[in-house]
Amino acid sequence: MARLFIVGTSVAGNNICKFVEKYNLFEVAGFAVNRQYKTAETFLGKPIYCLEEIDQVMDKSKDFLFIAIQWNQLNADRRKVYETLKSMGYRFANLVSPLASINGQITGDNCWITDFVCIDTDARIGNDVFVQVGACVCDHALVGDHCFIAAKSTVGGGVKIGEQSFIGFGAIVFDDTTIGKKCIVGAATALKRNLSDYCVYKTSSDSCIVKEYSEDTIEQKLQFRKNVR
Repeated sequence: MARLFIVGTSVAGNNICKFVEKYNLFEVAGFAVNRQYKTAETFLGKPIYCLEEIDQVMDKSKDFLFIAIQWNQLNADRRKVYETLKSMGYRFANLVSPLASINGQITGDNCWITDFVCIDTDARIGNDVFVQVGACVCDHALVGDHCFIAAKSTVGGGVKIGEQSFIGFGAIVFDDTTIGKKCIVGAATALKRNLSDYCVYKTSSDSCIVKEYSEDTIEQKLQFRKNVR
């Protein structure tokens, strides 16, 4: 089994290590962080190496790295580490849950596709993309490099998402929508229009309607439809 070194010892590093071990995807050989961030010798019972010296313990032709950084700075932190190490000739793993449905293509590397994700027919996922639990990327959608697709979100058919964009928890992006690079689509939003580069789209809490009722009245607000003869 190929060895994997995980870059980062944050919550993401913890979650990714346990994900890899649960599904026996790789042998987790250890973790790596920049020298100034190394404050311990082990994490989850595995050695922590200085990233600047990781080439001394791993074989670039056989071993893999995975960058365990989530969406901090709109994925910029993960992108920076990825591009630096990629230029140095390291190989990156794709971590794909066996519970995911992959009918499209993961064309890049350093992608994390978690449980119950659907990548539908002819959809394409670029480099360094994280797709979280229960998200759906529908047919012929294109997800650019360094994106983050949060849990339970839906990316409709034919959607194009530019690099380094973020789709929030439970968001719905309707079919054939184009999202520019470095955009944020907020949680629980429904996006039906195109976004140019560097946009934020979210639902304002001020637009929500909240009405209060008595205890007896509220129970009458949700009923099955009566049978029609």
